[in-house]
Amino acid sequence: MLLNSPVQGTSANITKKALCLLHEILKDTGIRIVACIHDEIILEAPIGESEVAAKILHDFMVEAGQCYLKKIPVEVDVSEADNWSEK
Repeated sequence: MLLNSPVQGTSANITKKALCLLHEILKDTGIRIVACIHDEIILEAPIGESEVAAKILHDFMVEAGQCYLKKIPVEVDVSEADNWSEK
């Protein structure tokens, strides 16, 4: 339990940092942050902009991770779906 605490805490910090970065970059777009569940961020994008939203999410999650993990490679999985049940 003691060893897991830094892992969960760092994950939470990375997610919060990514949310802050995303808030700034998305404010003038049609892409919206609709949910944050544990270490997942769910975006909603207009039709035809899902690939742009996925790229932005990926890049800013990696950037947020690198702020905390420095020398450790950051891997991020992003998926696109028409609705949450397809995730």
